[in-house]
Amino acid sequence: MKTQNLSLVYFSPTSTTGIVLEEIARGLGQESPKIFDITRPDIRNQVAPVFNNEVVLIGAPVYSGRVAKDAAAYFKTLKGSGSLAIVVVVYGNREFDDALLELKNIAVDSGFGVLAGGAFIGEHSFSDTEILIAPNRPDEADLEKAFLFGQQIAGVLEGLETPADVSGVEVPGNFPYKEGMGDGAFAFIDVTEDCDDCGICVAACPKEAIDEADHYSTIDERCIFCCACIKACPQQARIMKEGPMKDKAKWLSENCAQRKEPQTYLGLVNT
Repeated sequence: MKTQNLSLVYFSPTSTTGIVLEEIARGLGQESPKIFDITRPDIRNQVAPVFNNEVVLIGAPVYSGRVAKDAAAYFKTLKGSGSLAIVVVVYGNREFDDALLELKNIAVDSGFGVLAGGAFIGEHSFSDTEILIAPNRPDEADLEKAFLFGQQIAGVLEGLETPADVSGVEVPGNFPYKEGMGDGAFAFIDVTEDCDDCGICVAACPKEAIDEADHYSTIDERCIFCCACIKACPQQARIMKEGPMKDKAKWLSENCAQRKEPQTYLGLVNT
């Protein structure tokens, strides 16, 4: 079975998930796959694509051990129609907990046969120049593993006659899933006087949670703590406030410093 019809569907506020999936695609021999970047809300509000006899890479970041809620909600509207999926989660060097199992189950419920799964590491959303949590990841070694994972998948695909030959993949995780990130407003971003009203944060935010009329303040009830606006700000004018979230970031920096490596899983093929 060939992979000439390869699509990538991902939610990637700080770009790490997209980078990993694109490298896996390169390993699959696809330099120019069809990309559905669902990070922006206007894209998520469009009708989801329908896939037929294709290979689809589906990826999202891990928030509190679960698939990011907005990504999960969108993925549930996909129609796999028997296509094959490779599911990938990207986490900030703590744990991916139940997220990969959750994403696999979403894909199965959406009509995909899940051929493979992977958990990769990306720089944590809370990481900055002072509080380091998996800084600069995925790095060269991570991307090499993503590329090799793509090559492994390509090898499995070569032995397939039809998508129905895949009997599924086992991935770690528990069901019922752990409780994920709660809802509700929580103010944790300050905008300093260095803000020059460039508006880059508005374009970076996946939740339309930046109030341009109020000095680009954060609309707290919409914020998902992805920190895309902080990382995108060229003036470094958006900063994490002192308080519980910054304390959590410090804890992660101190207790999750030991490097973790990507984990990948290949499915079984019916013979």
